[in-house]
Amino acid sequence: MRHWMVGIALLTGFGSTSEARAEIQAKEGLYEITMQSVMPGMPGMPPQTMRQCITRSDLNHPDKFVKSGGGGDDCTIQDLKQETNQLAFKISCPKEKVTGKGEYRFSGDNYTGTMEMTMPNPGGPAMNMTVKTSAKWVGPCK
Repeated sequence: MRHWMVGIALLTGFGSTSEARAEIQAKEGLYEITMQSVMPGMPGMPPQTMRQCITRSDLNHPDKFVKSGGGGDDCTIQDLKQETNQLAFKISCPKEKVTGKGEYRFSGDNYTGTMEMTMPNPGGPAMNMTVKTSAKWVGPCK
């Protein structure tokens, strides 16, 4: 599950599509990203914080985030909706049997997001997890 937690942190932009999209209006640079995961029936998990450099190229090609996020080569993005300050999507990773949907909102030098995922639970019903993400710009990339 930790593999998915790290991957989710990097899923700040999503998928590619042949449609023309509005460019995301976010400041490029180093972001501090904090994630809080919630799973029904489980005690609260501590937030995790990491840093990621986001370039203009990343913002122009959100599919780069999925591949760098460790989500797996078999993950595909569907129903990508991209506006100047928002990304919404569905994700499917058949190999890991994970599906989900998410939305991220950008505001200059910060962004927030929520991703809801369903994943297998050996010996029991599927597990649901919601990950809330908040990120703030901390400076230029080094």
